[in-house]
Amino acid sequence: MTGGTPGTDLIDMRLLRTFMVVAQELNFTRAGTLLHLTQQTVSSQVRTLETGLGVELFRRTTRHVRLTEAGMLLRQRMQPILDAMDEAVVEARELARRDGVVFVVGHTASAAHRLLPRAAGLLERIAPGLRLRCEQRTELGLRAAVAEGSVHLGVGLEVAFPAARIASHQLGPEPWCVVVGSQHPLAGRGRLALADLVGHEWLSWPRSSHPGHWRAVHRLAALAPPERAVRETWLSVAHSRLAGTDAVMLQPLSYAAHCARGLVVLELVDAPAAHFTAVWSTLMTPPCLNQVLAALSKAAEYPPDRAHGRLSPQASGTALEGTAPDVGRR
Repeated sequence: MTGGTPGTDLIDMRLLRTFMVVAQELNFTRAGTLLHLTQQTVSSQVRTLETGLGVELFRRTTRHVRLTEAGMLLRQRMQPILDAMDEAVVEARELARRDGVVFVVGHTASAAHRLLPRAAGLLERIAPGLRLRCEQRTELGLRAAVAEGSVHLGVGLEVAFPAARIASHQLGPEPWCVVVGSQHPLAGRGRLALADLVGHEWLSWPRSSHPGHWRAVHRLAALAPPERAVRETWLSVAHSRLAGTDAVMLQPLSYAAHCARGLVVLELVDAPAAHFTAVWSTLMTPPCLNQVLAALSKAAEYPPDRAHGRLSPQASGTALEGTAPDVGRR
């Protein structure tokens, strides 16, 4: 670049945004919470910015953080610039609607069985202009993607995201089913109650990758005394274990539409339903958010007579690609 002020051409905009949050909070720890960064990372980014600019922006003591005169000037001048940048991004997305807007949904595996295909089908019919792109992740990977903005929306079963600047919306109840091997003693029962699972080993996704699903299964285990340990396992291991043992695995009812060969899905009639949850960052409101949430909420609905029954053969949309116009910022 030519004609710029020495030391400013290569300044990362992320550093300036970090500075603005610290300048607002005057507390590195609180700023880190809002930015989903550690206090050490926030301090390091501010020092990098100060070094690049060649000025001290904050005066730090053990008790207080205060802006220097240079820091106050930078905050005053940067705020309208950053606001203008955010507005430009929103306007560019509005403009892109003419050629189609891509809405990226990160999701856990359970949301891919029924929820997202149905939502894509709804959007395709009611709202031309939006393409839904879906990326499967673990729940922890989903949290990171939402926080860093690499997906517009995260969707998963019982997703808990207790962080600042993260909004959530409960999409709807999801009944449970029990998955067993075809030779399991319960395989021919069709309908089960929690009491029928006593004496059998329970399997769950690992807490380290899918804490929401893990917590939900443990809540159900506590309702079927005597309370038992729940064995954590991955999908590939779970299928072989279910096929060869008397273990059981609780899954969302929508899993029935994609059950693996050699396994049997049984209705669980007395288990409190779980919920699919959508989460997104409020630091940058996603385009078309209201419409996507409405489609997901509608897709999550079960017919009243199917709340604890097998999935009805409803059309689910041809692919995870759909279209819808924007309805404004939320």
